[in-house]
Amino acid sequence: MGTTASTCSRRAACASSAGTAPPGSLGPEMRRGASGFTLVEVLLALALMFIGAVAAAPMFIYAMKETAAGADIGSVGAAAVDRMELLRSTAFDALAAGGSLSSNVSGYSDTSSSKVTVRWQIVDNANPVTEKTISVRAIATRTAIGLQKEVTLSCLRSR
Repeated sequence: MGTTASTCSRRAACASSAGTAPPGSLGPEMRRGASGFTLVEVLLALALMFIGAVAAAPMFIYAMKETAAGADIGSVGAAAVDRMELLRSTAFDALAAGGSLSSNVSGYSDTSSSKVTVRWQIVDNANPVTEKTISVRAIATRTAIGLQKEVTLSCLRSR
């Protein structure tokens, strides 16, 4: 401890060799082993994170559209099944032939929902005469992605 004071002739020279600045100077000298990030490193990291976020954004948008399309096909399918079950539970003789799957026909279509249009067609079969073909088509009124979502169901109903 006594040798340090004798080898350093000036207080500033001893302080700068130890890595600290003397009192009243501008500040400590930078050491090579200083921890932390430089401004360039931080900006580079932010730029890489921004590029990653911009690259991932279209995937999130696509996923949201696919989710909406899946919801549409689910509601369309549920509407078709509901109408088919209603027609199947109707008495055989009460099912009058008629309707269309391609256009709205009074008494054979349901447009009460703002999300789905349901059309059905009942056909009296010639052979055997104790059977009818019931077809139901449900169409989504909006298009989230791709083509308009629709479901068509058919069944044979016998006496």
